Formats: sequence, structure tokens, C-alpha cells
Amino acid sequence: MNTLPIKHRDSHARVITLYILIFLLITACSTSTTTSPPSFKEAVSGKVDVGGYELYYSCAGVGSPTVILEAGGPSESSVWELVRVYMGDSPRVCAYDRANLGKSDSAPKPRTFSDMTRDLHTLLQEAPIEGPYVLVGHSMGGMLVQLYASQYPEEVVGLVLVDSGHPDMGERLLALLPPETANEDKSFKEWRQYGIYLSESKGQEAYAVEGVDATVSNEQVRAVKSLGDLPLAVVTRSPNNPIMVGGMPDLPDEINLQLMQQWQAMQTEFEGLSTNSTHFTAVRSGHGVQAEEPRLVVEAIRHVVDEYRGVIGIVPEPPAADVSSHEPVITGITERKRWENGVLVFYEEIYFTDEQGDAITVINYLVSSTASATLIDDIVREPSEKQKQGAILTTSIHCRKEYEAVVEYSVFDAAGNQSRTETVKFFCPAPRSYLNPFVISGVVLALVLIGIGSWLVVHRLQRMQKTVM
Repeated sequence: MNTLPIKHRDSHARVITLYILIFLLITACSTSTTTSPPSFKEAVSGKVDVGGYELYYSCAGVGSPTVILEAGGPSESSVWELVRVYMGDSPRVCAYDRANLGKSDSAPKPRTFSDMTRDLHTLLQEAPIEGPYVLVGHSMGGMLVQLYASQYPEEVVGLVLVDSGHPDMGERLLALLPPETANEDKSFKEWRQYGIYLSESKGQEAYAVEGVDATVSNEQVRAVKSLGDLPLAVVTRSPNNPIMVGGMPDLPDEINLQLMQQWQAMQTEFEGLSTNSTHFTAVRSGHGVQAEEPRLVVEAIRHVVDEYRGVIGIVPEPPAADVSSHEPVITGITERKRWENGVLVFYEEIYFTDEQGDAITVINYLVSSTASATLIDDIVREPSEKQKQGAILTTSIHCRKEYEAVVEYSVFDAAGNQSRTETVKFFCPAPRSYLNPFVISGVVLALVLIGIGSWLVVHRLQRMQKTVM
């Protein structure tokens, strides 16, 4: 589960984070576990040389076309975990880490989007990843898959853009800000810096993890005018989510509204890339739709996959017979509270059973909150036999500021069954003042070392004076 956003103090750190957030997930600090996800059919992973450096990939599932997941920048392939869980075993789904990220090797910087699509093409040729492909791109990844589809049209049979980045985003953001002044408000200054970074970065900044030359790369995407009648799904964040970019200072309401409207307009423009496009709009999600509303992304992917299969004459599989008889059951929820690093943490232990043992997630639905918050579903990692007997999933909420919230929990299984919801109310107090013991230890050690160093210097000077005398 994800909770409240964390504010960043340093201006450069803020820019780094925001680049990640506009081209990735936004608004939260993840509390989900990083252990292995549930097992899938035909799972395989490895690394492939793409021209002097290797890229890591992982695939699972069976069936054509193969779905390729392209993360936002700079994000690792793990951001797609919930989508992969909800996709299940069909069709085959693959994700990979671009160069300079995750388990992949480093590559020379700066880089352009064409460099990255060339890497992906080589990976797909050299790894055991058979086409044709449906490409799914989030944020910056959305621009990459547009470019790939235009460069290798014979390989791509469908495209899904998940709140895709737009090559004009930087310029349009800057146009919405008031004229720059010498003593302008700090919020305007930071948003201006961000817009310049999106449009003019040369990929040589210390915080440019992937080293993307934004100026060249944006032009490469602008050159993509049409993808013909390629099946295209455009998935867009909710127009009712007021957080445009998490971690940034607040803009005046009027400007923030204009920025949100501009983003929605750019998403609508993507529909014009194909004469065969469909638009999916999130109900509550911000930019990170694949994490906040992953089932909507799965719906869009399956829509495009089914379009391709229909064209080549593959008949959709009939729905499973009477799956409702084994819906999961939440048998109870217990709560533990603990102060950690000055923050109160609620640990919710959700007890449930599933007679078929195929539960895959606990859905965390934010009914209401007095502060901006984001919840992300938790993956069930208990084995099938354990679920049949009675399993426990522990999720958490961190109180990073004072607020109240109402959350509904339910268990979802691979057959599409969902348990009845259980409601929990949270009353989060403000964080306490906290001194990290490691910081205190570090300060004490530094003072001791300074003291020892000073003593040695004084002692040596005294010896030198005695020698001179």
C-alpha cells in the first residue's frame, strides 16, 4: 500500500524526483514487499548483449501476441508488478530494464530515444521473446513505444499508452507560468526549472540517471505523425485528481487547473495517432495509473490484444464456468500501531480464506481522506494451500502528516472474484520530532575524531616547541 507523498527539501533533489514522478509513479512512498511475485507459466529471465552492454529482461505467461512493458523514466521494470499479476498467464508478458537502470548494464551518456528503441529491438531479436508485439508504455515509456512502433511497424500489432509523456510538455508548462521576475515566488521558480529540464536537458546533469538528451529525443517523437490503423489504447489519469506532480510546491489553483487541462488535452491528441484508437480514463488515479488502477491498464491491454486476435481469427476463450462459488472471504482484520522514526504506522493484518487458493491481491480502496493520499493494492504471496486453510496479509499506512482516512479492503482472485469489503477508519496524528540514532552516533563519532585530531595537532606542536628550545 502507498500512503502520503514525501516533500523534498533540496531544489535539485526535487527536480530529480519530479522527473521520476511525471515520467513514473507519483505521490507516494511504497510499503509493499519486494519478495518474489506469484509464479507464472513459462517464466524466464536473463540478460542479453545489445551492443557492448547487457539488458535484463523477464517474461511469463503463454500466448500471442507478446506484451512488452516499457516503464517510465528513470524506472525499473518492477513498477509493472501489479499489472503483471492482474494479467495472469495469458498472453505472454515481458518487461525489461533499460540501460543504466536496475539489473541492466551501464551505457554511454547522453542517450536519445532512438538509442533506447534500438536497444529494445536488439533485445527482442536476441532474447527468446517471439513477436508480434503489443507495446505498453507509461510516461516517458509512452514516447518510446510510439517511436518504436513507427520505426519497426512490421513487428508491432498494438499500442497502449499509459498516461504517456508528451514531447511538448515542457514548453506548454512554461507557457502557463507567469513571466519570470527577479524575486518570483519559489514555487514558480521550481516549476520553471522543471519545465526547462523536460524540454532542454542534454542528459549530462548529475541527476540524469538515464542521460536522456531531451532536446533531441522530443524531436524524434514529434516526427511520429501517424501509426495508420494500428490498434491503440490511450489510458489517462483521472481529471479529478488534483495532484499534478507529487512533491512539487503548490501552484495557484487557476494555474494548476490549466496545467491539468493541458495534460488531458495532450492525452487526447494521442488518439489522433491511429484511426483505430480507444480512450480509457482513470476514476481516481494520478500519473501512476499502472500502480494506482492497474486493472484499468489490464483492461486496455486486453482490449488491444483482443483486437489483434480478432483480425487474425483467434476466437476469445469462453469465460470460466461458475466462478462465483469460490469468492475469497475476509475472516477478520486486526490492527497494530507503532511509532517508527517519529511517524505512527498502522499495520493492518487481513485474515482471509480462498477455497481455490487463487487469491492474487488485496485491493486497498481509499473511500475518503482529509489529505492527499494514494493507495496501491498489495500482492498476495501466500501459497495456494495456505490460502485454503487461512492466510494473512499485512499492509500498512504511514502517518506522515495529520489526517483522517477511510479505507475499504477486499481480496481479489485470479478468476476475477472479489470478496466483500471491510472498512477501516484511520486517525493519523502529526509526526513527532525524531533524532535518528545513526545520525546521533555519526555526530558523536565525528566529534570524537575531531577531538583526537585536535589533541594530536596540539601534542605535535608542543613537541616541536620543546625541540626548538
